[in-house]
Amino acid sequence: MTANSRSRRLQPVVRLEEEREQQAGRLLGERRRLLEQNLRQLEELEGYRQEYLQHLLEAARGGIGAVRLRHYQSFMNKLSEAIAQQQRVAEQARQDLEAARRAWLQSRNRVKMVNTVMVSARSEEQREERRQEQRETDEHAQRGSSG
Repeated sequence: MTANSRSRRLQPVVRLEEEREQQAGRLLGERRRLLEQNLRQLEELEGYRQEYLQHLLEAARGGIGAVRLRHYQSFMNKLSEAIAQQQRVAEQARQDLEAARRAWLQSRNRVKMVNTVMVSARSEEQREERRQEQRETDEHAQRGSSG
């Protein structure tokens, strides 16, 4: 292989694409963890709302004053708003995860493509080396038989 062979010139490209794929993989992992965290928070809020609603129903069975009922309702409204906000955050996290997955897949495909080009270049270089060696052998044999 010559010092300036095509496969050697491709090596930095291969390394760069592999680094990009690794970065995309790390981002994908971060996005997955963020989505899981947001879904856990949403689940906790919904569980808290369910508990609070249960407390409200128990209080209502025993009789509840108008002021206390308004407090319950106000808190339930705030909790519902927090849940709606968390749902939006989780949906955005889902979209971010999907975008990161697509970017990682594209990066992985680029790595595969560059590696395919590299293998092809190496194969062509090896064929050329064999042809050159064969020419040299033929020339050597020809000189030996004519001398």
